[in-house]
Amino acid sequence: MTPAEFKRKWARYSGKETSAYQEHFNDLCALLDHQTPAAADPTGSESFCFQKRVVKDAELFALEDSGRIAEESDGERERGFADVWKKGCFAWEYKGKKKNLDAAYQQLLRYRESLLNPPLLVVCDFDRYVIRTNFNGTVQETHEFTNGNIDSPHVLPLLRAVFTDPNFLKPQRTTAEVTEKLAGQIAGVARSLQERESIELADAKTRREHSVAQRKNLRIARFLNRIVFCFFAEDTGLLPANLVTGIFKAGVDDPEHFSETLEELFATMASGGRFGAHKIRHFNGHLFEEATVFQLNENEMSALATAAEADWQFIQPSIMGNLFERGLDPNQRAQIGAHYTSEEDILTIVEPVLMAPLRREWSALKSTLASAYAKAKGTAADRANLTAFHNKLASISVLDPACGSGNFLYVSLKLLLDLEKEVIAFATQLGFAFRPRVTVQQLKAIELNAYAFELAQVAVQIGYLQWRRDNGFQNDEEPVL
Repeated sequence: MTPAEFKRKWARYSGKETSAYQEHFNDLCALLDHQTPAAADPTGSESFCFQKRVVKDAELFALEDSGRIAEESDGERERGFADVWKKGCFAWEYKGKKKNLDAAYQQLLRYRESLLNPPLLVVCDFDRYVIRTNFNGTVQETHEFTNGNIDSPHVLPLLRAVFTDPNFLKPQRTTAEVTEKLAGQIAGVARSLQERESIELADAKTRREHSVAQRKNLRIARFLNRIVFCFFAEDTGLLPANLVTGIFKAGVDDPEHFSETLEELFATMASGGRFGAHKIRHFNGHLFEEATVFQLNENEMSALATAAEADWQFIQPSIMGNLFERGLDPNQRAQIGAHYTSEEDILTIVEPVLMAPLRREWSALKSTLASAYAKAKGTAADRANLTAFHNKLASISVLDPACGSGNFLYVSLKLLLDLEKEVIAFATQLGFAFRPRVTVQQLKAIELNAYAFELAQVAVQIGYLQWRRDNGFQNDEEPVL
């Protein structure tokens, strides 16, 4: 099939997804001179197939209130299958023309583990194509095109890579590299502010003077923490697009009104309400209780305006706190280039101490429920056993008595969330609808260093919000924090 033939055929199509998506995909195979799923995998399930089963024929992951996830009420098929799957390459979900492709992507996120976590996640409505990378430890990249430009010189090679060479699309930037770069930018502003605003620390002669100067340094750290969170919130849709970036850009040209504007935004985030033409959600949390805004000089304002334009949604919480602590705490300034504790190192402690006992218990429980799993139907007793284990996950408290900037707490939370998601998926196979209950409230911390403690709270909250987004759950509860 030629590109012109493909475009002509599918430009006219306006029917439902279920009646044509396999034909559309087979035509794509013909366009790319690639084997169809039936030809490549006669078993229909092992490596390349339509309708790859992921859960039983019930609503997939009834994890949120039913109205949030269910978007296929107009006769589209029941969930429980990925439309197309190719092992080691992609999971592909279709929607009807002009339907919400974000909803299709959320579906893929919720069952990607059942599909061996493919490196590419693709959604399509017969005209629009959105390809998102799903490589571990990298900054996600998105590629979009339509039937109208499917014959463009860059699109056909892109599509061929989806089918045959997904590593061609692997992002070159890692989340660790992005986090280090952004931490360095914030560290520069912190250093400048502290040199300007806290010079009295070096001149402090009494305990009281020293305490006052230290508190001022801490307010600077808290101020920059709020800014970091706002950058993240803007890039993940928790704040209106370009709102914070616009404030900093305007501040470059009109520094006189900058502090007043940013202080008003912080105060609005603390309780929710109107900010100009925008409705701001209720963020709550310790972070916005006190909304001090420092007057920035030209270089500081310019540096933060530049940082605002970066993509903050993929910063890595497991190292973020460590890096930012070095930038914000004058006592650790010399460690800016020092090695941080990697997530791999953290796992050598968290995995055997926290997770191994839970995994053993979960493995034993799954063995007792194997028969019910095979039948895709559980009993009241099965539900009670699963509920008891789920309750245990949601009631565990993790205490770090010297939490630093939160690295160990974040990794612990992530592992608990991952296991809970597995439990919910298993329960769904048995016909039970469990909702996520593991939260940041289960984390407890003690820390003498005030800078580190402030950062720990921000890092853990960002990590929690990231996990929910990356696993297909909406961050739509209020208060957000």
